[in-house]
Parts: sequence; structure tokens; C-alpha cells
Amino acid sequence: MDFDIILHRKFNKEIIDYGIIKGNSNIFFIKAGQNGSLYGYNNKYLQIALNINKQYGSTVICSSNPFDGINPLEDAMEVIDNYTKENNIKDYEIYYMGHSAGALIGVWFGTKYPKIKRLLLINAPLMYNYHKTKEGLENFNKEQIVLIYGSEDQSINYVGLLDLINNNKVKYFVINGQDHHFSKDTYDFKQLPFDYLYKKIE
Repeated sequence: MDFDIILHRKFNKEIIDYGIIKGNSNIFFIKAGQNGSLYGYNNKYLQIALNINKQYGSTVICSSNPFDGINPLEDAMEVIDNYTKENNIKDYEIYYMGHSAGALIGVWFGTKYPKIKRLLLINAPLMYNYHKTKEGLENFNKEQIVLIYGSEDQSINYVGLLDLINNNKVKYFVINGQDHHFSKDTYDFKQLPFDYLYKKIE
């Protein structure tokens, strides 16, 4: 199986690819890591998209990430707006999942969009522009942000900074034995949105 719709859009001199699986008014948006494809390594994003769509009926949109510092969510929000209008979805909410640079995009930019209610940010580097990360986390006022770090990720020595964030909507968890790319067999990357995004974290 594949995406129902594939789009190639030019944004700020880059081409961003989007794959869409049609569903209901819950929009699950996946942003890949730096230069990552909409399919992900070994089709992991496509597999997540199919599984979430099957379990929850969600519309799933996966996006490649030729990130150059300019907010790519401007284009993503236009894609989502076009899709919802074309499919007569009048009221919708967005659940955001991003890995690495995709996680940074979520916390730097995604926290500013009212439609984005929940974010799952996986191994967002904490050594780059931490002030922007801190600002995004502290200003978020929707449902929840969950940050996930592997115990072998490069940011693990900085995770204590998250204890200083003054926002009870922000939670973080460390998964033992995992590296930046979740390449170990101690936890399945594809399980993350089921465990930390679609569940309300208390």
C-alpha cells in the first residue's frame, strides 16, 4: 500500500514532498528529520501512517524535510487547509510528530499554530538554539507536548534543561538503549505515536 495522494511543492527554493492518507478530522502530521523523505528509513513513516489511519481513522500527512531554517510549516498548513476544504472537513485538529530536525521545527514553529493540539518531539537536539526551544515549550498552551530521548542520543547530557521548563503541559521521557535513530531493538520507533501522542500523558 502507498499514500492516497502525493504532492511535490516548491517552498523557499526547496521541494517538499507530502504523502496523504485520507481519513477523518484528526490530522496526524509527521515531519521527517533533516533531509529525510516522506517515507522514512525502511518506509517507517508510511507504516506509521497506515497503522494510525487504521487504528484511529486519522488523516495522515507525512512530509520530507529539506530544512534550511525557514519555517516550512507555512507550506504544510496550506497543504492541510487545502485538503480539509477539498474534503469538506470543517473543523479539525492536528497532532504533530517530528524526529530530530523535524522535532525542532515542531517546537520552534509548530507551537505557534492553534490547530496543533499535541506534539511528539523525538530526539530534538538540545544543543542548537536552546533559547528557541525553551520559548516554544514555555509558550505552548494547548493539550500536551511529549519529548522523547534515547539514552544514547547526543542530547542526553542536556536533558536536565527540560526540568527547568515552566509548563505543566510539557513532559519528557528517556528510552533506555536507544540512539538518535532508534536503530536498536529495545523499542520500536513505530510504536511512539501510540504510546506518547494518542494517549493523554498525565
